[in-house]
Amino acid sequence: MDHLRIYKISLLLIFGFMFIGILLCLVFIMALKEALLVSILGLIFSIFTIGYSIFLWRKRKEGKGFYWDDEGIVIDLKGNKVYWDEIEDIKYSNVRGLKSTVIYPHYTNHEKIRIRRGKSLPTPAHSIDWILIKKAKEYHKNLMKVWEEKNNAQK
Repeated sequence: MDHLRIYKISLLLIFGFMFIGILLCLVFIMALKEALLVSILGLIFSIFTIGYSIFLWRKRKEGKGFYWDDEGIVIDLKGNKVYWDEIEDIKYSNVRGLKSTVIYPHYTNHEKIRIRRGKSLPTPAHSIDWILIKKAKEYHKNLMKVWEEKNNAQK
């Protein structure tokens, strides 16, 4: 297989979350005297937004991202994989403007993947949202090429 290419988390997304979180935090601090409950809920939401941007920044600095290798495709930032022989299909999805690459494992592998990921319920499809990836179109195009090669080799 070609050299390993890790598609990193988008800096635009990280800075977007950070900007929105700081802006919301400032707005709700200024409105603290007027509407106490709304301001407190808004501050909690803004802190969550800032925290998520910090989480994504750390993952990016650690070198985490989305990639595939000879074993399979990494489906999350924890490094969980779906192996090539477990995949039934890979498709592009655009639901309400949220673009993603969706990996559909064969139904006989759902339980195996659930146990490996440590989840309580099996997942019939694994979505990799394009908003997370720096060069999402390139990621999808190259993944589809590799999938076609793997799929033709298995037949």
